[in-house]
Amino acid sequence: MNENIDILETAIKQAAEQGARIIVTPEDALYGWKFTRETVFPYLEDIPDPQVNWIPCQDPHRFGHTPVQARLSCLAKDNSIYVLANLGDKKPCNSRDSTCPPNGYFQYNTNVVYNTEGKLVARYHKVGKSH
Repeated sequence: MNENIDILETAIKQAAEQGARIIVTPEDALYGWKFTRETVFPYLEDIPDPQVNWIPCQDPHRFGHTPVQARLSCLAKDNSIYVLANLGDKKPCNSRDSTCPPNGYFQYNTNVVYNTEGKLVARYHKVGKSH
């Protein structure tokens, strides 16, 4: 996954140098396509509601282990460009809830947007919960 972010970093820098104001990454650009609910889980991060006013680049541990969000946030900030990326979000659920998966987490295919200051400004769960 870090190799994919390295490639994305080069593209973001090139786009910014050419005057782009926003870069939209392809679906599954960070994770690739060969994964299951179980194999992707270690790479998921808690993606908070943007109303929390968070710049992951400046405060990467505020919502737990968020290295991917921190790196994307810094890429947006360092290049003064909006970055839209596709990530995986995980939210804990109550095991007594019949819809809660066995591992105790809902998993969401999520688009995020970081502004030119690196602030998380949008989060969109693209599809329903993954069980």
